[in-house]
Amino acid sequence: MAVGDAKIFNEFVLKERNQTYGVNDVKTLAFVSNTFASISADLANPNLSSVTVVSGGNVAAGYTLGSAVMSRATNVIKFDATDIGSIAKDASNPATVRCAVIYNNTSAADDLTQIYDLTADGSTALDLVNNDFVFNFGAAGINTATV
Repeated sequence: MAVGDAKIFNEFVLKERNQTYGVNDVKTLAFVSNTFASISADLANPNLSSVTVVSGGNVAAGYTLGSAVMSRATNVIKFDATDIGSIAKDASNPATVRCAVIYNNTSAADDLTQIYDLTADGSTALDLVNNDFVFNFGAAGINTATV
């Protein structure tokens, strides 16, 4: 796997289509130490306790996604939000960040929505102790669906 690879959890898609979630539910991003390959998109009821959240120093336990919006242009539905921006290097930053997850902070169990690989090789953690880090969503948004 490589930087930018992403998976949407199948359970999230099912719950979203069953209208389990509300349009205005709060989405949050967290950094985790799990490898991308170790997290299956087919987990039954994946939630924040399914992964190992890491924080400390300049890395928060969670980043609420501001200005989250669903939009549609012809047959493409896009979910997007404001980028979280940069995290300054710090000796107290976690040394085990490998992935980022988005979760529904409104659901009782903090249901996982999506996971992103942040590693270059699938396993080597980011060096946030010696390097600043910028996390931005791509120009296409957090995720898109073509219908």
